[in-house]
Amino acid sequence: MQRSLIDAVDSNKLAISLMGLVMILFAAVPIGYHALFLANSQIVTGTAVEYGGELRDNTKGSRPAGTSTIIEFTTAAGETHRFDGGSAASARYTELGDRVRVRYDPGDPDHAMIDEDFLFVRLSYLSLIFAALGFAALLTVGWAMPRSAARRPVGR
Repeated sequence: MQRSLIDAVDSNKLAISLMGLVMILFAAVPIGYHALFLANSQIVTGTAVEYGGELRDNTKGSRPAGTSTIIEFTTAAGETHRFDGGSAASARYTELGDRVRVRYDPGDPDHAMIDEDFLFVRLSYLSLIFAALGFAALLTVGWAMPRSAARRPVGR
């Protein structure tokens, strides 16, 4: 009598494994996007030129509480662009006239942000957590699988 793969593997373990794989695949898309942006972007120096919109959290300093900073930079091609520094830690504590490192996409200079330490982690932390949960699900299934079931031939 031949047994199928589904009969050989507990359905709960199969479901958890598939869920873990799907979580990893969904997390891989934004992680890959951010990695490509960081790999292909250029870094220039920008200047804080004005205060922007309000942030959700209050910031401290001599400027209006809860405001971001508008950063102006010039690309390698000589074009001047502006963007809102948003929630970047550097933008929250930047005063007008301060200079900051700017990372931008040469193909789309409007896609720019303040370059910070651990920028990849800041951009991708939710996806990294999601991927870690997917890996944890796969490891859980792997450790929970009895050694005899792992060695048992499927086709017999």
